[in-house]
This record gives sequence, C-alpha cells and structure tokens, in this order.
Amino acid sequence: MGDRAGASAPAKAWEAAKGGEGSSSDPLATRFVESLSIDTRLYEADIAGSLAHARMLHSVGLISEPDLRSIERGFGEIKREIESAPAGPTAVGVPGAWPGWKTELEDVHMCLEAALIEKVGDPGRRLHTGRSRNDQVALDLRLYLREACCELAGRLDSVSEAFEELAARQGDVLLPSYTHLQRAQPACVGAEAWAWWSMFRRDEESIIRLASDPLGLAASPLGAGAIAGSILPLDRDMTTKGLGLKQPVESSIDATASRDEALDFLYACARIGVHLSRWAEQWILYCSTEFGFLSLAPEHTTGSSMMPQKRNPDMLELIRGRGGSLSGHLVALLTICKGLPIGYNRDLQEDKRSVFAAFDLTRDCLEMAARVIRGATFRPQEIARSGGGLDRGYPDATALAEMLVLRGVPFRTAHQIVGSLVRACDQSGRGRLMDLTIDEINAEIARHGFDQISVKPDILESLGAAGVVRSYRSPGNAGTTPGNGGYRDWLARLGRASKTDGAAPLIGSPAGAPQAEASGLFGSDESRARVRSSAKREPVDALNTAIIAAYEVAGRTLDDLPYTPEFDGLYQAVRSHEGWATVGTSASEREVLRRLHNLRKAGRLPKIGKAAVHTSPVKLSPEEEQTLAGLVIEVSDTLGQRDQLPYTDRFEAVVREFNQRTARAMTPHDVWRLVAKLAK
Repeated sequence: MGDRAGASAPAKAWEAAKGGEGSSSDPLATRFVESLSIDTRLYEADIAGSLAHARMLHSVGLISEPDLRSIERGFGEIKREIESAPAGPTAVGVPGAWPGWKTELEDVHMCLEAALIEKVGDPGRRLHTGRSRNDQVALDLRLYLREACCELAGRLDSVSEAFEELAARQGDVLLPSYTHLQRAQPACVGAEAWAWWSMFRRDEESIIRLASDPLGLAASPLGAGAIAGSILPLDRDMTTKGLGLKQPVESSIDATASRDEALDFLYACARIGVHLSRWAEQWILYCSTEFGFLSLAPEHTTGSSMMPQKRNPDMLELIRGRGGSLSGHLVALLTICKGLPIGYNRDLQEDKRSVFAAFDLTRDCLEMAARVIRGATFRPQEIARSGGGLDRGYPDATALAEMLVLRGVPFRTAHQIVGSLVRACDQSGRGRLMDLTIDEINAEIARHGFDQISVKPDILESLGAAGVVRSYRSPGNAGTTPGNGGYRDWLARLGRASKTDGAAPLIGSPAGAPQAEASGLFGSDESRARVRSSAKREPVDALNTAIIAAYEVAGRTLDDLPYTPEFDGLYQAVRSHEGWATVGTSASEREVLRRLHNLRKAGRLPKIGKAAVHTSPVKLSPEEEQTLAGLVIEVSDTLGQRDQLPYTDRFEAVVREFNQRTARAMTPHDVWRLVAKLAK
C-alpha cells in the first residue's frame, strides 16, 4: 500500500508542530477536548462528505483513480464494520463498540480518517487534501440536520394525522372555548383539533423549508478549508452537486464560522416544544376532575406511590416540561455564538451537545404526542355537566349580539343590549340567556332606542351552545355544520369523512333541533385516497394531477421508469409547475419519483406500460445477485427500501461499486431494474 507512517509522528497527527505527544500527554486535556462521545452519530454524514471530496479530488487530478477506488472500498468496509458493531454504531468505550472509536483521536472525523489510513495507507492520507476539520464538521452538521429535519417532519405529520383522526372520530362533541381561562364562545372538538393541527402543520412546513434553504442547510461549506480557502484547484460546485445540495457557501470565512443553520434548527425545535407544551397544558387541565373533559389511555397515565386512585397525566406533564429544555438548548447555542469573533473557534464544538439533545427530545416528544392523541377520548356527558352545564357563562352572548346586527342593530349597541340581558340573568338567578322571555329581550332592544326591531320565539332555538355551533358560518369557524366553513369542510379537503356524520343529536341540543345534512359531502376514504406530503393538500393536488398526466404520457411502468428518456421527459414536463412554489421542496428528480411512489401507494397512479415492449433485465449469476443485494442493503438497510435510492448519490455509488466488482459496464437504469427484480 505504500504505508509510510513517520517514525517520530506525534500521537495526534494534527499536532506535528508541537513535537512530543502534544495534548495527549495530559489525560484531562485529552478528555476535555474530545467530542467523540457525542459526535459518532455523524459518521454517515462524514463518510458521505469524504467520498464526495475524494471524487472531486480525483476529478481535478489531485488523487489517482486507484486512490479513489481504495478510499471508496475502505469507507465501504468501515461503514459495514461500524454498523455491525454489537454495541451499536455510535457506542464508544463499552464492550462491543467499534474499535475504531478512540477518544484520544478526539472526534468522529479523525477516527474515520485513522481507520481509513489503517486500511488503505497513502490514499487515506491524501483524502484530507484541501480540507480542514473546520469545513468538514460544518458540512457534516448540515447533512445531519437535513436528515433530522426530514425525520421531524415525518413525526409532525403523524401528530397532524392524529388530530385529523380525532376530529373525524369525535369532532361534533361540544365543549367551551376559553380566553383568559374564562368561558368564551362554544366550540367543538373538531374545531380544537383543527387548531392544533394548524399549529403543528406550520411547524412541519417551516422545518421542510429549513432543510431546503439555499443559504442555510442546502448550502455546502466544503472547500472553505480552515478559514480562507485553498490554493488547490478545488471544484466546490462538484462536491455541492454530489451531496445533493444547492450551492456552495459563498464566503469561505463565513462557511466555517457560522452556526446559523444550527440556530435555525434549534429555534424550530424550541417552537415545536412551545406548541407541544401549550397543547399538553390544555389537555392536562381537561383531564383534571374539575374539568373532566378528557380521559387518556391507561398506558399514558401513571399511578401514585401513595394514593391508589390516582391516574396522573405524566406523559403530558413530561412533554410540557421538556418544552422548557428545548428552549434552553436554543439559548445555550445563542449564548455560545454571541461572543465569538469571525472564524472558527473551538467553542463551536459545543453546538452538537445542544443540537443532538434537542433533536432527540423533539423526536421523542412528537412520537409520544401522537400516541397520546390517538389514545385519548373526550367525554361529552362530563363536558355537558362541567361548570354547571355547557350553557353556563353565557357562551351564546356574542351570537345573540350578532343576531341583532342581522336585524339592523349597530354592533356596539347590540353589545350593550346583550350585556344588559346578561346582567338581568345574573340578578334574577337565571344563568342562561335562553331562559329569558321574548318580551324581556324585545323590551331591552326598545330601551336602547330600537323599538321598531323585535325578535321572534324561534331565536331561542339558535341560542345555547348547541344552537350556536350549528349557526357559525365564517370560514374557519368552530362549528359543526357541513358547508359552513368549519371542521367538517377542513376534513373534506383532506379527504376524511367525519365519523359523526348522521350521528345522534348533539349533547345539549334542544329537542327536535335540525341536524346537519352530511351525506354525499365527504365520500369514502377509498375514493379520496390521501397523499400525505410536505405541503397543504389543495395546492399539491394540482401538482400531483400534472405528475399523473405526465406519467401517462411516459408510458412505462414505475419500476421501469428511472434513468430513462421517458422519465427525463416526465421531469421536464412537471419541473416548472407552479405547485412546487407551495410544497416546500425543490423540483428534483428524486422528489418527482418520490411523489410518483406516494401516488401509487395511494391508488392514484394508473396501471400503464407493458414490460414486454422493453428489453428484459440482464441475467446475473447467483454470486452477482448476492453482490448487488448486499450493496443495496448497505445503503438502504433492506431491499424493501429500494424506492428511496434512484437519483441519489447512494445509488450512483451502488452502480459504480457493482460494475467494479463484476467487471460489467451497466447503466443506472439496468442496475435499477435488477434491484427492482431482486426486491420482488
């Protein structure tokens, strides 16, 4: 291999100028500067960045073809070793950990480089050409955060879906809404679920935009070096494209000095934490005996060590408490960054403590939130009794004022009339406006100068909580009537049918009150197959329709489509569609293919194309099939995850490695067809 380790090299290769053992001579210093106990989870990002860098070095003539192949082979072996370690890929210093994790080498970057050099010799020593740990860690963190954003977006989507299911299941259950923790206007469970859905949907869309920000996580710092760049002919555009990023960070100094992308991520986590905490607080109140609105699944409560009757909402309380920790992680990194001069400083090593902890907390809290929501049940009978009944607190006062406005009374005067009626109810011991007589209401209207206006007895049918929620009509309202802009219309846009359609009269409804007509408005789940994506449904539906139309024109089955002229034509037909502006992701080949697979899973993709029209896949020997299957599993865990591979660097690496090992020259399309065949 030409392995020529220097006889007097210091323990840390980057401390050659110091001589001797450098900082490794002091055990406390070694422990104080290491970050390996934290940053091993960056190993995949570090390997991906190193491979992209190596390919660029070869492209510009700084390393040879054999060097590149050695580096690729070495990292392939290292990755397999790490992921097969009995203690897990990120464990350090425990039995079964990968032996390449050595704390004296300080961090994930130097451990991987040392392992590569041990395997391949001089090609591994050439890898760091034109690169610093400064731009290396900046890149690794961005790649990691992009994946973290995608995972959190998926967890947020699960929370949103849980609220949709709650609204479909119990949406018509009435409950008071609150401002200042005082009863306000009447609402329903579906409306509250919609409110929480909106909050978490915004979080999802924000975090998806964060992952694709061309000035943030989608910008590559690789090639900036330590601070000022390099005299070498580095091709930063090539590494950027190879990593699936949008553009290089423009300033080399800023590229390694900035942690804005980490701050943005921590802010997103902190905001999610705030939203989770607000929701948890609301439901903790609802679970109390004083409210009694809600019961949680047994697995989401805990008992007391002393009081046998207790069913404490500990999961919600922990979610509420951990929201504070998420805010703390944001403040911690803000405080670290606020006093730093421009350029990399070792303080920035501490960013990963906050980032990784915040990601883990956010991911787990979202997962638990989705489970709690799915296991929760609102209690309409208890809600109806709570606080003396749904109609206590005059929840229909605003509606009565607006009814007077519809009859010609100015709102401010109507407000005063209803306020006087509320006072009259209080003074007479009647706690509900619907207990007033029509004569009393008309007398108060006349007393305020509108004796030409009067109301009729049927107005009483529209009072009370149940009457009001049927009457709401402004878009986004908290009512229950289909077609009036409430939660049922929201569910209809999502393709969900409310399970309360055609149910018995609402709790608290006056006898004989008309019920909402719902038949035919929503359709079935099958006829309205839902495509869960990173965007709102209405804009995305037009985009999906365009993709389906282009797929029909392409005329090839989905498994046969990648890396063909037909797919290129499909991509060109949809890449400029205006719907991309609203979905929060770029119009890449990978994204178009992902949407095609989602459409097929949802039953919306037509069955087209005839395999016989095209050539059959190349026949492989059993050994070659095993080689290909192994390469796919290396990069995607199982053959079942193959759909995630086309138009990624991982698949290109599979094609290149397969051709090298089998001495073939197969195209990406040929290899993809073989992968699809193996998976079946």
